[in-house]
Amino acid sequence: DRGVSFDELGVYRLLAQVDDVEGVERFAKDWLGRLIDYDNRRRSDLVLTLSRYLESGGNYEAAAAELSMHRSTVKYRVQRIKEISGHDLADPDTRFNLQLATRVWYTLLAVGRHDAAAPSTAQ
Repeated sequence: DRGVSFDELGVYRLLAQVDDVEGVERFAKDWLGRLIDYDNRRRSDLVLTLSRYLESGGNYEAAAAELSMHRSTVKYRVQRIKEISGHDLADPDTRFNLQLATRVWYTLLAVGRHDAAAPSTAQ
């Protein structure tokens, strides 16, 4: 495994230069808040499912393989994600923001932002 150079980060280079970590966290919670709350209450993995679904370009089979589950389970979860979040996953801007939010979210958790796991105030 080789590291990734700063130049290879693409749009994520912008995040590395942000001083307002709380603002970045708010962005993630604004987009994912309902799913984060649902996952915390139900001990489910809808944010992870959304992340893998988006990373696979919306391909149920590829997401299912990444998550080690059946395609129909991923399809059901994506439907629940749409219902709970209220987001239109057919909209490219929405998909972009959600993909960025999931990456931000997991990065915050990885660097020990324990308050990132707290329930959100999102509607």
